Amino acid sequence: MPDPTPQVTLTIDGHAVTVPKGTLIVEAAKLIGVEIPVFCYHHKLDPVGACRLCLVELSPGPPRAQTACTTPVAEGMTVRVTSPMAVKSRADILEFELTNHPLDCPVCDKGGECPLQDFTYRHGYPVSRVQEPRLHFAKPLPISDRIALDRERCVLCYRCTRYYDEVAWEQELTTNQRGVQSYIATQFDQPLQSVFSGNIIDLCPVGALTSRVWRFQSRPWDMDHTASVCSRCAVGCNVNLWERRGELMRVTARENVEIDDGWICDRGRFEYTHVNSPERLAQPRVQRRPAAWEEALSRIAAAIKGRGPRLGLSIPADITNEEAFLLARLLNGPLRGARVVMPGRTSLPGPPANQLAIKDLDGCRTIVVVSADVRADAPIVNLRVKKAVAKSGARLLTVNPELIDFDRHPGVEHVAYEPGHAAAAVRKLFDHPLLQEGPVGILYGDSAGAEDGAAIATAVAWLAKEIGAKVMPLYRATNERGVLALGILNGDSLDGCEYVFTWGQALAGGVPKGVRFLACWDDFARPYHDRAQVVIPAVTFAEDQGSYTNLEGRVQFLVPPLQPKPPLRQGWEVLQDLGLALGLGSDYLGIFQVQRDAAAAYPALAALAVPPAPAPPPAPVAMGAARP
Repeated sequence: MPDPTPQVTLTIDGHAVTVPKGTLIVEAAKLIGVEIPVFCYHHKLDPVGACRLCLVELSPGPPRAQTACTTPVAEGMTVRVTSPMAVKSRADILEFELTNHPLDCPVCDKGGECPLQDFTYRHGYPVSRVQEPRLHFAKPLPISDRIALDRERCVLCYRCTRYYDEVAWEQELTTNQRGVQSYIATQFDQPLQSVFSGNIIDLCPVGALTSRVWRFQSRPWDMDHTASVCSRCAVGCNVNLWERRGELMRVTARENVEIDDGWICDRGRFEYTHVNSPERLAQPRVQRRPAAWEEALSRIAAAIKGRGPRLGLSIPADITNEEAFLLARLLNGPLRGARVVMPGRTSLPGPPANQLAIKDLDGCRTIVVVSADVRADAPIVNLRVKKAVAKSGARLLTVNPELIDFDRHPGVEHVAYEPGHAAAAVRKLFDHPLLQEGPVGILYGDSAGAEDGAAIATAVAWLAKEIGAKVMPLYRATNERGVLALGILNGDSLDGCEYVFTWGQALAGGVPKGVRFLACWDDFARPYHDRAQVVIPAVTFAEDQGSYTNLEGRVQFLVPPLQPKPPLRQGWEVLQDLGLALGLGSDYLGIFQVQRDAAAAYPALAALAVPPAPAPPPAPVAMGAARP
């Protein structure tokens, strides 16, 4: 079948390139490794041509440089990036950009990964001709508890304000004053409240917006980064974990167009400082005294073996697939009959057959959101829905008892229902006008536990079958879908259990009364640990090795940037030794063997049989003329 998109052939600095019609010149240049510098342009935002740094010479065309970020390609077009006119034009623009820019490079957190530094070196004049005094502003301004604004460094590219308007649908940033006096400000000088605010740090091409959490902690060249997966929710956003001297320094987005589209939420970006806390548990304790791992695990094994339904296990939201597989082996053997709960998860049942992939939201004609505040349950899916509405013209129907953030958009239709009657409201949608034309995607949750998840899933499955839709259950816990695939969850409460083993933070109601034995596996001390006979330390997401299954069923590998500091041990190692103490033989010498057996035992984990591919090396870029 021929490609329906017409192709256009043009020449850029003597190199012929063929691209789809409508492609911008700046994107066409990337395909052949030619750098056209940009500040205001970003491939996820609408082009505005505000900074004028991407000037190139075009023919046929007017006898002046044109912006490559707003000009689409044309058949037979000739683009000259390194012509004298283009080189001088970009150098002149850089000189204007630097007119009021302070020499903060030695203390700026953007130093070492700053496009303004790089472009000035490669495209700017070697000596500044500006002698006039620079504009000054109070700095830095804490525009939230996590982000600082330095107005002197700002080049007014408007990436941050456009991101809020186009991507997040939240009006928290604006521009005050006019002309040379213009500056970025928060609306009515109020602090940022968005759960997506941290993305403006990555978007900012200079050091105007920086992280207060990472402020003055390290330099980019001091750190090593590891490609991994976020552990804060079930979306499975791809991230880079930055490490320096055995400490986790920061978390940044790593674009995966099929999942996160290059964005992460503030939970994933900023909630990592506990990894470096000196208050973390570091050694097993038995009866409040330090003990060896062998003694601690032997005590636990002796107390929980063969207890059947009198034993209650609480597992963490971010348990890995490998840990869940080893736990399942114990539950099928010496711990058979135990009650297993996962605090913070939804009441939704296992995944459906007609699963809607996150990337397929872009192609939906209509999107239905049922009983879910997507911004809280699956934040980046929230942005993906907004993208489908804003960029692809998707129609959005929200079915909730109260208005949610989607309903601020003028084109969104809201269907309200009485709390507790979500399933009935779903069944009434059968003949809704918006559902008569597909493809239709249905996203559903359990209203933060207020609705019967099983009843909603049944109603959604019926509606999807009737109208030919695909569905996406919005699980909340990080690896909830992976654990459901293994079938080890069988309860919502540990009430009535006499023997309790809590892994991670316990249930919101605390440890049940009347417990005869309590063992805790955690990374921090908690008040109820005083009641525990055994406490063993746990590793964090930055030290654990394994994989997560995200809410669409995609298995992704968790790659730790840090090694556990002895006597800390990874979760799968602890579970294997606990199995040995319980009399369950195991000969796993490494996690790859665990993954192999898990893939063979559970079809949903088949991806574990293939180890992750190494990251490809960065592609070289032809920088063009270094000086005008």
